[in-house]
Amino acid sequence: MLAIALALGAGLGWGASDFLGGLKSRSRPVPSVLLISQATALVLLTITTAVRGVGPPDPAFLVQAAVAGLGETVGIAALYRGLAVGTMSIVAPVAAAAPLIPLLAGLVAGQVPGPLQFAGLVLTALGLVIASRRPATGTGDRPLTSILYGLLAALGFGTFFLSMHNAGQADTGWALLTARLTTVIVIASVVVLTRHHVTVRRSDLPVLASIGVLIVAADAQYAVASMLGPVSVAAVLGSLHTVVTIVLARIVLKERLTRPQMIGMGVVLAGVLALSLT
Repeated sequence: MLAIALALGAGLGWGASDFLGGLKSRSRPVPSVLLISQATALVLLTITTAVRGVGPPDPAFLVQAAVAGLGETVGIAALYRGLAVGTMSIVAPVAAAAPLIPLLAGLVAGQVPGPLQFAGLVLTALGLVIASRRPATGTGDRPLTSILYGLLAALGFGTFFLSMHNAGQADTGWALLTARLTTVIVIASVVVLTRHHVTVRRSDLPVLASIGVLIVAADAQYAVASMLGPVSVAAVLGSLHTVVTIVLARIVLKERLTRPQMIGMGVVLAGVLALSLT
């Protein structure tokens, strides 16, 4: 139960950070939002690691953490880009397939879920795909482009789920720090190469800092959850961040929920209930 609670907490944190990041990206350039929020997370993790006073683990685990950070960066970039140039109703559901990577890895490693757990995983994953769908605009749709960006996002997030689980086996703190350092280096490199001028108002800083804090909390909860229970379960429940973002948009921005979204959320809740009973 603790693993399930932590994975759900990760989904809640990621969903809230996605919502705040998307909200700020409407008025500020995405690279600026990403760099400042991710840098905040890096500073927080650096302080935490220094206070703990624990030395770094074997380099092999740090490499896994770096791969996790790179995967998360690729996932975010592909998702944002896909939503911008592709068809949202295609990109988001395809990206929601990310948990398949740790699920398949778990099956290869011999982690075969029981009947009830398997049903919960299927229902939750199916609900995520349904809830992520948006009505197609009917104009300018680019199915192949949308599918490719969605698959790249799924590959990136799935790689993060699996690699963070592997890296956390040695030390969660160092895994989180290394992953975040990798993310910041990649984003900063893009900012420099594209000559992007980072500009934000002072009033934006509290929200951007909050995004960084939420990311750290979510990543930490997922890392621990994936060690306490099957990584496939942690990844599927962590992927509920999509639903959390949709709900926050409904509450805060008064965005209308479509019937498929409401059905998808119901299927997700049924899946989570099944998982909680295992």
